Amino acid sequence: MSRTRPAGVLLTIFALIAVLGGLSLARGGLYIDRYEGDVLHLVEIILRIAEGQRPHLDFMTPIGVLATWPIAMFVKAGLGIGMAVHWAQMAVALVLAGPVFWAAYSRFAPGLAHLFAGFCMVLALALVHGEADPNVSMSMHYNRWAWAFSFVALALAFLPGRGRARPILDGVVIGVALALVVLIKVTYVVALAPGIIVVLVLRRAGRSLVVALVAGFVSLGVVTAIMGWAFWPAYAGDLIATATSEARAHPGRPLNNVLTAPMFLGAHMLVLLAVVMLRQGGRAQAGLALLVLFPGMVYITYQNFGNDPQWLLLVGLMLLVVRPDAGARNAWGWDLRQGVTLAAAAMLALTSPSFLNMAYSPLRHFSDDLSSFVPIFPNSARHGDFFTTRERAYQVNEQIAGERPGAGLEQYSDRAERGAPAVLNGETLSACSIQNGLIAFFQAMADDLQAQGFATGKAIMVADLLSNLPLFSDGIAWVRGGAPWRYDGVPGVENADFVLVPLCAVNERARRDILDGIGARGIALHEVYRSPLFILLEKA
Repeated sequence: MSRTRPAGVLLTIFALIAVLGGLSLARGGLYIDRYEGDVLHLVEIILRIAEGQRPHLDFMTPIGVLATWPIAMFVKAGLGIGMAVHWAQMAVALVLAGPVFWAAYSRFAPGLAHLFAGFCMVLALALVHGEADPNVSMSMHYNRWAWAFSFVALALAFLPGRGRARPILDGVVIGVALALVVLIKVTYVVALAPGIIVVLVLRRAGRSLVVALVAGFVSLGVVTAIMGWAFWPAYAGDLIATATSEARAHPGRPLNNVLTAPMFLGAHMLVLLAVVMLRQGGRAQAGLALLVLFPGMVYITYQNFGNDPQWLLLVGLMLLVVRPDAGARNAWGWDLRQGVTLAAAAMLALTSPSFLNMAYSPLRHFSDDLSSFVPIFPNSARHGDFFTTRERAYQVNEQIAGERPGAGLEQYSDRAERGAPAVLNGETLSACSIQNGLIAFFQAMADDLQAQGFATGKAIMVADLLSNLPLFSDGIAWVRGGAPWRYDGVPGVENADFVLVPLCAVNERARRDILDGIGARGIALHEVYRSPLFILLEKA
């Protein structure tokens, strides 16, 4: 059995950090061209943490603290948002370097070890969440980070060691990696931990399992000492509110579509075929382990925006490690080693568009023509290193109801099946949603509030999906207990001085539900100002 050279794996890891991270840093800022709404949500969380607020305790979010804390620490140190993102990604990659090295060195043959290391480093340092559209955005970056740490834990749990067994080291790395994932996006651990425990039991890796549990709980104990006991019920409350929300229970396709949709069904059939061939080829333990892990990986895909099955990268590599011995055949005469190899190659091919998109996103970011980019926060000298395209910033597209009164299509209004309209103090608000130009939209509202004398340190809650006016005006305060991205309820309304109701919302359903929720609480709102963009109301 050929041994993987440790120096070579380390060289791969640090070369990728230097190249991918260096390309990002060399641009001198962050230039995005997609999902600016998600990015504004991210920036709000970062700035709140940098100012000393605690996620779940001081504002609502289902995203774990470590999804944004690395970026917030660089902002707190004085960097702008753009460069803070790049440095934070490099910091995460450096933290990953040790665990990735151990998993690659101890579990994979030489060539596959370098591929595994490359997969994990790309997940840490990419500038797009995945899929195949050639864009740049920091939205959903936490999904990439969580997959990278999960890859380490899965590889160490699923694959047998090469050479001298080190169960204690394996357990420590698995436990700490999963503890970090709990604090990035807990869905991953909920979905994967049961399978990992079963797999370790199947492999008779009892010492590794016990050490992993101890290491994980000790790590989370350290977090408890820092954040306080109240952190955990608050975190759980945010997760439950999101999971039970009718508006955002899952960000993409329903679970039955993720299981059986044409773009996923082939991959799922390949996994089941691989399980059968492993068992027929004398790798029954590996086949059962893969079958146990499979539902959790699919569930994570269902929970992630874009429904990108990143786990195919790892499963494809792991299958190449546990292939049946040469000459193994089933009753039909299939060469099972070759069959598993082909299944693994097909999995890697299926996920290659997403991986390659992530892999060359730093190069695309470095080489893009910047003539069409403008600052997202033009009034901030500090955060002037964060850009988006002029079209996405300032071309404000609105979607309105075509069957509205007077539009000539009124006869179809009773068959349109639109949701109930938003009603404010007896006034029915028109169906209208913002499709593009969020930067101009929020900046214009903040400027108007400033001009009318309402940006005087008061907390203004926006009855919409996003409520981030403080990003565009230093005179508007954050709503304590508010939600950077509204999932359910009316979080923070009790601490708001004003409620701003946009006449054209980012999300009509969120606007309606928030107004209904305020009414259900018996909170009366008194109109104090109206503009072509919004109605501002004070709590009576």
